[in-house]
Amino acid sequence: KQFLWATMSKGSKKKPGPAPKSEQRAKAEPVPGDEATSKAEQQSAAELEACFMKALEKRMGGLEMTEDNVRKVLLAMSPEEQRALAEEGEALKRELLQNEEHADEAKKFRAEVNKNAEARGLPTEADGEHLTKGVLAFLNAEGDEASGPVPTRRLLIMLASSPYLAKLALADAAAGGQTGEAPPGRAREARAEPADIDALEQALAGLEVDGFAPDQRAGRPPFVRRNLTLLCGHLHRERLPESLVLRDSTKRAQGAAAGRASKLSEMLFRYALQNRWVKPALAATEVQALLTNGLWDGSEAAKRRMAERMAEAGLKLPRLKMAVSATDARPGRKVTVKAEVYRTHVYSEEEAAALEVGGESAAAHAVDKAAEERAAQGQVRAEAGAAPSEAGPQEGWWVVGEAIRENGDVPVEAAARHNALVGFAPLTAPLTLPTMTCEFSFDAPETPGEYKVMVHCRSTGCVGVDVRKKVTFKVLPAIFVKRPAPAATAKAEEAEEEAREREPREEQPPPLEAEAPPPLIAAA
Repeated sequence: KQFLWATMSKGSKKKPGPAPKSEQRAKAEPVPGDEATSKAEQQSAAELEACFMKALEKRMGGLEMTEDNVRKVLLAMSPEEQRALAEEGEALKRELLQNEEHADEAKKFRAEVNKNAEARGLPTEADGEHLTKGVLAFLNAEGDEASGPVPTRRLLIMLASSPYLAKLALADAAAGGQTGEAPPGRAREARAEPADIDALEQALAGLEVDGFAPDQRAGRPPFVRRNLTLLCGHLHRERLPESLVLRDSTKRAQGAAAGRASKLSEMLFRYALQNRWVKPALAATEVQALLTNGLWDGSEAAKRRMAERMAEAGLKLPRLKMAVSATDARPGRKVTVKAEVYRTHVYSEEEAAALEVGGESAAAHAVDKAAEERAAQGQVRAEAGAAPSEAGPQEGWWVVGEAIRENGDVPVEAAARHNALVGFAPLTAPLTLPTMTCEFSFDAPETPGEYKVMVHCRSTGCVGVDVRKKVTFKVLPAIFVKRPAPAATAKAEEAEEEAREREPREEQPPPLEAEAPPPLIAAA
């Protein structure tokens, strides 16, 4: 079971708790997956394990079922194949992690996973709990800020205050980072100098970066101040004054903080998909793209800088158009949303071949590096853009469906203020593919009427290239078939039988002697 858990593990293994009040589903809200969940709950852990092992064996191609072989096979799968296998094992993972009968095994497994993650420099369960608390605090908050998208400042503070980044600040203190004195042998380590943090904080305040006004900085814990200053310095590095020159050790510390924050934003994105938090999911993709490119926001100036960088690398800035359709359905039936994404920046065969000359193009190098990191970390990511490098450079995207609540002028409480995430799907495409398609399904609401879903196509690697499209579907009136109640039917049959018994019966004449049957034994 531990082996199965390890092959299916993604991010933190925190047992999902009850949904926050802001995300609890109303009766008429479209929600996917309930039918599949109820069916899975009827199966035992042994049955689920057998089903998953059977699915895994099919993909092993006759190889021995060892950890190394499984990892190689998983890394060689396409994102669609990885996702399909993960879905087949999802019910087993849920059974093993949530059923109280397996509590001791799950506890041991979580401890082992956290230990291995910490040894590899990856986020642990504590980071997942920290992010969850931050998200719930936002979703359940009151005021204007809570009614809009998750502010970038708020999300960066969540990342900066996480245990995963707090360890970097503790390492600074242990290395003499607070005094500016480095122990022998540690001079080239990633260590943020206090003088650099002070200068960087003042420069960010001069740029009026959100979160660095005097009243916002007051009372901020030292380790949060250190991490948040490094992260915002990374995002605004092209806007900082040229007179600000950081030490090499501080630059390395800044890179380490940005790398860890990127991994945490990916963890948050997966948590948001699992819990159907659409606002945190969209915010996580945006922050991950900003951290990846070191850009400050999604403004026109930042978008122009993104285009310049792509051109310098010999790549085209992605430009998408999207067409979306949705099927009408009866209450409780499945609504299917289909998205067709057109890549207007598609590469010709000659352009793609030119990028791959020598195998050292920017796109190919990025894909190879991502694959090497996943292999080194023992992680398998069934997400967009995670295809093996043998497939050539590819673009990766996430499609996210957001059910739109429309309450008009009717005041609503916090529980109904946030839209719900009703579906998602990864998309990948080689550079020469003009169109990408995907679809997702969810259960139709119980109340007939017209509903809207906003479909987002998001990138975690480029800034300012996301698109979205609204689609409308109808929930048709339910069809009722009038049938007699079982009890009434039984009573009617009983009364009919009694009536037949009361009917007079004609007396049958006695049989004639010649008609008597012969004796079985002849008389003596």
